[in-house]
Amino acid sequence: MRLQIPKGEYRLLLVNASEGAEDAGALSNTPKRPTAQKIMSIVFICCLALCTMLWVEAFRTQSAAHGKTLTIGGDSFWRQVAIDKRPPLIAVGDFYMVVESGPDGKIQRLSMRPAIRSGRELDDYVKMHPDQYGSLHDRDIHRVPANIAKSAAALLPLLASMRQDGHPPEIIPASQISQEMIDADNIVYIEYFPELASLRLPLLGRSRIVSGPNANELTDISSHRTFKAGPLASDARDTGIPIKDLSGYDYGYIAAYTGPSGHRIIVISAMGNSALSQMIRLASDSRQLDLLSRETRGANSFEALYQVRTARGLVFDTNLVIARALTAAGRAPDAP
Repeated sequence: MRLQIPKGEYRLLLVNASEGAEDAGALSNTPKRPTAQKIMSIVFICCLALCTMLWVEAFRTQSAAHGKTLTIGGDSFWRQVAIDKRPPLIAVGDFYMVVESGPDGKIQRLSMRPAIRSGRELDDYVKMHPDQYGSLHDRDIHRVPANIAKSAAALLPLLASMRQDGHPPEIIPASQISQEMIDADNIVYIEYFPELASLRLPLLGRSRIVSGPNANELTDISSHRTFKAGPLASDARDTGIPIKDLSGYDYGYIAAYTGPSGHRIIVISAMGNSALSQMIRLASDSRQLDLLSRETRGANSFEALYQVRTARGLVFDTNLVIARALTAAGRAPDAP
């Protein structure tokens, strides 16, 4: 018996070594033996899962040894998540993948298309582009960016340690959120800021921070200020230094509010990877959460924007530039 990864899919099959690749499924065009790279990928995923479980267990054991549950950020940010009977859900932003085939019907590649975010939207797209009928396929494949997955894994032991039962939250793709989950669970969303609109959160009707005309820009409606992520203009000239190593700014976003069913909704977002990692650290730091609570005057519903200074892929400074309470009426008062 051997493990096989069908081409264009994210799943494993256990097949007889003597069977041909075609017996593994219609999409399978893989060699009879998994490549070394695929084997290493499987080993890495297994190790990551094992490390995450050990990490959660270590925090649970530590909390039990001290006879109390770890709580952070005072009573406002994580309190409802910690005391609720049901463990929270971590919803990670994911991308819908379109399966593309060639004239011979064989699968050629997976692609992400901004105009297509679900199987239903793919059907609508094909109706408008009949020339592509038969070459685009829905296999319900979604991709979670590596840094978002890493950020979600970093929150697992923290959220488990805050709860009396020590139960870690479940991680699910944001596209798989159901009405039952919205009605019954506290949810922590982790997503890049430009993609937040695809989640259609009620928060977006209250927020005064929106995506700008360009993909790397944010605009604060209240102050009409524009924030641009990327390398500094002085460093953007042709210096031969890779773009990822140039000094510049990234922007992180944290918001919390009461969802439609009365449960806690927390949004952790950013323009880029550096700021997203920094927002996860901030949400795990009781001192930083206390400072944020003071800036928003203890508001239960609020939003905050942070400017993150980076250089050569490292974070050197993080500044709070906007912190405001969000009103239930959908209008945010100006920050004090």
